[in-house]
Amino acid sequence: MPGAEVEWDAREGKLSADLRGTRLGDALKTLANHMGWIVFIEPGLESRMVSTRFTNLSLSEALRRILGGVNYALIHLEKTGSSKLMVYATSASSATREIELSDQVVIFYSKRIAHELIVQIKPGSSVSIEEVADALGADIIGKVEGLDAYRLSFNDDADADKARQRLRGAESVRISDNFELGRPGDHQTFRGGNVSGISLKPSVTKGDEVIVGLIDMPVQSDDSTLSEFLLPGINVGGEVLSQETLPSHGTSMAQTVLKGIELGNEGKPESRVRILPVDVYGDSETTTTFQVTSGIYEAVKAGANIINLSLGGTEATPIMEQMIHQASQQGVLVIGAAGNSPGTHPVFPAAYPDVLAVTAEGGDGEAAAYANTGAFVDVMMPGRSFIEYNGTTFMINGTSASAAYVSGLAASLSANTGQSVREVERELRQRLPRP
Repeated sequence: MPGAEVEWDAREGKLSADLRGTRLGDALKTLANHMGWIVFIEPGLESRMVSTRFTNLSLSEALRRILGGVNYALIHLEKTGSSKLMVYATSASSATREIELSDQVVIFYSKRIAHELIVQIKPGSSVSIEEVADALGADIIGKVEGLDAYRLSFNDDADADKARQRLRGAESVRISDNFELGRPGDHQTFRGGNVSGISLKPSVTKGDEVIVGLIDMPVQSDDSTLSEFLLPGINVGGEVLSQETLPSHGTSMAQTVLKGIELGNEGKPESRVRILPVDVYGDSETTTTFQVTSGIYEAVKAGANIINLSLGGTEATPIMEQMIHQASQQGVLVIGAAGNSPGTHPVFPAAYPDVLAVTAEGGDGEAAAYANTGAFVDVMMPGRSFIEYNGTTFMINGTSASAAYVSGLAASLSANTGQSVREVERELRQRLPRP
């Protein structure tokens, strides 16, 4: 479908498109991807040719130009916040073939930071990190005091390799490599569609909140409903992201957590769940496993009952696994995204034993085509979320959204029933489907 272009001006409600020489099925797929619609077409109509180009038409005028003499019905779906387009020759009941949206997702990856090393002083050891750093010729550039863990930087990769060899098997310290993790998906958002707003209100409560620690990018709080649920944030990622025209991944996940809360509330208007944003990215394109570990530690210290990890990579890190295990031992529920690569390979932190691993469910009750279905996966939830930012609706796909849904649902069930989050976890493992 070379050259097919669609542009939606949400503020003006105008559509522009160049769909010359395009099959109707492909034109509708392009439109559906952009608008976040669910599209059903009468079998046999997909092969009709479209040859149109227009600028700034209303939605109804644009659909007439695209469809020619074919009929359509555009229906808003209150439950999901999306819209369904039915395309047919004579009867809407004939529109039975679904045109699949392209699930554009960001692949989780890990990349070792070759000139860095994480050093953890073992309990009972008399050695100090300053002594270790001086002996190795390294700079201390980060610390997690509660774990007695430190991030060391070396002049070059060769010096770091020498330090690894020297410290491996040492009685006084434990070492881990530090891995770079990419941004978990803020650029997979889509303009268009309509979404029903969040109707939740925070209940007046102090000291008995159920807190979801959101370890992610910064959360932009332009939305009044979202801002009411946000606790003062924690920043371990450095310089804070400036406000942008697009929602950050953290903003998308925070709103998706609210949707999960609504799901668990079953119409109840108020909730004592709160979201604790923990920024581990700042203005950087990447974070590290050290910063994520630090973010988990700070969230638990601040009272988080649930930790949401809608991020990940392909390499295990002993210090992060230890931190998650300690959190779990304290009764904290850790929820992780299983990853956006079809297959069964482990993705961390979701694959750690103490994490409730969530993958994405497609529209047919099966795992989404892009979703990881490894043996470590515990449950499935939908992987598509529609959110609002600056007056525009966006769509985000991926296991990140699935994990955020489950975090909100678990928090809501705990708040409403008085059960601990670990009791709720056992219930969700039984109730939610597995791939």
